[in-house]
Amino acid sequence: MTGDGDALRKRMLFDAWMAEHGAFSMQLAQQGEAIHRRTVLARLTSLAGRQKAPEYVYVLTERRPQEVTPAYVGKTRSPVTRWSQHLAGLAAGEGNYARWRQRFLREGHETVRFDLELLVVGETQVQFPPLPGFPSTIGAVEYQLVGLAADAYPLRLLNHEGQAR
Repeated sequence: MTGDGDALRKRMLFDAWMAEHGAFSMQLAQQGEAIHRRTVLARLTSLAGRQKAPEYVYVLTERRPQEVTPAYVGKTRSPVTRWSQHLAGLAAGEGNYARWRQRFLREGHETVRFDLELLVVGETQVQFPPLPGFPSTIGAVEYQLVGLAADAYPLRLLNHEGQAR
């Protein structure tokens, strides 16, 4: 299979998994608006509360002009606690979060460049693994999603681990 054909196949697998779990998606912020921490955490509390899972995988995506692009994939036992940390890091813009600010926020502003959406899927809600025949534990699903997104999309994930450098 050619490199382009392989990337297309991986994108189809990634997109199929995201679409199947789309009911567990929420808006983080709309283009041109600031990220409202309190609103995001309230939505996230509701979304995670409906699932009541021991562990979650999450995917942050950007709605760019030509496509929806994955930006970050992670896992956590507490989505609200983890995203409280991510939002505080983004606000401070230091360390690894300097890249988050550069990618998501308009230069010199606190408003987002593109619509941002967050998919949060509890372990009990995972319908199937992203790669057929692979395990569907949260850790395995996170690893598969990082690999697929890194290989199928031109923009690098903000993740440090799990993708070719």
